[in-house]
Amino acid sequence: MLSFFELQGHRGARGLKPENTFSAFESALDLGVTSIETDIHLTRDGVPVLMHDPRLSDSLCTLTNDDGSFSLSQHPLISALTLAQIRRCRADRNPDARRFPRQDASVTPLARWFGDQQGLDPYSPPTLPDLFALVDVYAGSPGAAMGKTDSQREKAARLRFDLELKRVPFHPEVINDSYTGEAPDLLEQKIVAAARAANVVQRTIVRSFDHRCVRFLRQMEPGLTGAVLLAYTAPVSPGDLAQTADASIYCPSFDFLDAEQVRAAHAAGTRVLPWTVNEPNDWEKLIDWGVDGITTDYPDRLATWLQERGITY
Repeated sequence: MLSFFELQGHRGARGLKPENTFSAFESALDLGVTSIETDIHLTRDGVPVLMHDPRLSDSLCTLTNDDGSFSLSQHPLISALTLAQIRRCRADRNPDARRFPRQDASVTPLARWFGDQQGLDPYSPPTLPDLFALVDVYAGSPGAAMGKTDSQREKAARLRFDLELKRVPFHPEVINDSYTGEAPDLLEQKIVAAARAANVVQRTIVRSFDHRCVRFLRQMEPGLTGAVLLAYTAPVSPGDLAQTADASIYCPSFDFLDAEQVRAAHAAGTRVLPWTVNEPNDWEKLIDWGVDGITTDYPDRLATWLQERGITY
């Protein structure tokens, strides 16, 4: 449909590094991804932090400074903790070692440098402004000093940020604002403010399973690109579904996608970006159907596979 193929690193590069961390993001950039998908919650003090699950757990984190104010074994909500409390965690564990046996928690060089500059443990959960800043320094002279090639840095300067709002309809406590689905709330405000402050609005995609918040974000900032997420369902009209949310990207779970849905989405002017696809036989099928990109835990494997077939990204 478009002249570029989206090679999207899921949670950075979850198959290679602990998810949604500086090292995972740096690894994805090293591989030349065109976009990074990540997840956004709000802390109790209203800071957008990049973590997938709504609760902290000892399967994903360790405490580096336990002051007794909370316990990971009790799985506290991110929305119930301040950023300072969350900064006491080190998100360096692999909760699914059987699925991701190659995941390696060694710290990548720019992640270590960036953490030092910010006074953070390199595996401290990042905020959204942290991600924008990390990609900016990767594309600049610090990245060059760390041995990043001109090609890697040029791609980083064009990177698209695909931000998933982890809203759960009718459960605003998950995010800790007063969202009702009738208007945008604090999470939407924080995302727009951060993207504007970093001057990356035109490079930012916003997605959610709550399609209402995607529409609100597009109303607040038309420069954002909207995407609708679906899991385990096949809509009658993917294009109409996306357009209702003022979105231009349709993001289904790949196992509920077929050639007819791709055709119908394209006929409506909607791109198709399925998730989360890790096996070559699935890549082959999706490419044959004409998808516009693939979200994967293994951007290294997919990059090689695309190159071998002459598919540019």
